[in-house]
Amino acid sequence: MSKNKDKSGTFKKRINYSVGYVLLVVAIVVVFILVNIIVEQLPMTLDFTTNEQFSITEETETLLDGLKEDVEIIALYDRVKGEADTKQAEVIRILDIYDNYDHIDVSYVSLNDNPNIVNDSVGAVAGASYAEGDYIVKSAKRNRRIAADEMFETEIGYVADILPMSYTTGNKTEQRVSTAIKYVTLDIIPNLYVSTGLQENSKENYGVIFEDIDKMNINVKETDLSKLTKMPEDAGMLVFLSPKRDLSQTEYDMLHQWLSYDGGMIFIAFDSDMTGTPMTRFNKLLSELYGMEIRNDIVSDDENYQITAAAKPTVITASAMKYGPFEANPLTKTFISYDSRSINLLNTTDYFETHPLIQTSKTGKSTAYVTGEEITGITTLAACGEFYPNTKHSKAVVLGSGLGLTDEYIQKYADSSSELTFLYCVDWMMGENAMESLKIEAKTYNTTTVTVDKTQSKWIFAFSVIIYPLSIIGIGVFVWVRRRHL
Repeated sequence: MSKNKDKSGTFKKRINYSVGYVLLVVAIVVVFILVNIIVEQLPMTLDFTTNEQFSITEETETLLDGLKEDVEIIALYDRVKGEADTKQAEVIRILDIYDNYDHIDVSYVSLNDNPNIVNDSVGAVAGASYAEGDYIVKSAKRNRRIAADEMFETEIGYVADILPMSYTTGNKTEQRVSTAIKYVTLDIIPNLYVSTGLQENSKENYGVIFEDIDKMNINVKETDLSKLTKMPEDAGMLVFLSPKRDLSQTEYDMLHQWLSYDGGMIFIAFDSDMTGTPMTRFNKLLSELYGMEIRNDIVSDDENYQITAAAKPTVITASAMKYGPFEANPLTKTFISYDSRSINLLNTTDYFETHPLIQTSKTGKSTAYVTGEEITGITTLAACGEFYPNTKHSKAVVLGSGLGLTDEYIQKYADSSSELTFLYCVDWMMGENAMESLKIEAKTYNTTTVTVDKTQSKWIFAFSVIIYPLSIIGIGVFVWVRRRHL
């Protein structure tokens, strides 16, 4: 009788434990489901990343809060499949933040499911450039494409210094999407023209600065002045990047008319020219309207101002003044000049004024190529001028060297001083507060590297491969033995 009671009691205990375990599992599942339902209903997500990877900046918040018209963002892929992809899942999480704003609508449509979505949204001509994974940002005014790879920042590294490998180093989703939203909602998009007819360097040599211009929501077009009779009516600014020949008389007349009466803006980056090519009409234009002229020389400085990496006296550091473009956007970093010419500043008159932007120290020296004449003292490497004879206000900036604007020099010396100078000048001339778009930076990934010695490595291996698994097995065996005696 007692044995039956013992068996009955043991059976009841087992039933109670089993029911308890089942109820515990059910309770955990219910809590898990409820938490997920609540989180899904929240109008925000929590971002615990150290660099706020999945948050938006105040600049974007201000932009989205101030929208007066609807903007549609179409991701050209299936959302469910996108969430299974590491990169697209990052983008989706950020786009969800945009989707919470009243004037933003985010949708996901795969080209495989709806091949006509692009043509229906942007037209057949513009739609030809789109592919699966891209993004359409559109308003009633205009639309803009964001390519899939533009959402991320990448760098090229080399395995064993031979095999090139591409590494994703940051997320640019907010930067690209906010820039696109501003682009499609602006009333007017300013146009910057790049001259191509004076044997200038190819625009492909300046990928970094023109990527910046794109972020500033400024259209870039090319023009050959020798084929024009008048400047394009939509031209807001004209840029010369290292011209090798002088202006013709026709080109001079056309530019003089545009700058004098139409309020044109001009930026010229010359390069050192050992052949002594005269820039007579360029100088006539600059001196008559802005009170400055470019010299055919090369500027150097003493050893205290040389750049060690360059190992030559014509690559020097120089100081930025707080005039013109540097009043609203001060150049706080040291300017690096590469094989620059000097600029001669003339007296200011009633209808123009001129100011130095970049100058050497008192030990600067300019050496003329033709005569060999040397002038020692403070030398101007960049200057700005303003011409205002009437209501149409014209501005000009001249750089003694455009080498610092090229991709080669930006990467070689890890220097952005010339790049920033150019962007500040564009902002000053175009008058659109375009620099605001550049304040949204890419979210760089944070990585942590742990270095261990051989002894630590052995202990980590022993713990992860031997100790930890054996501990789990031991606990399991202990629980199993205990339950057998219940």
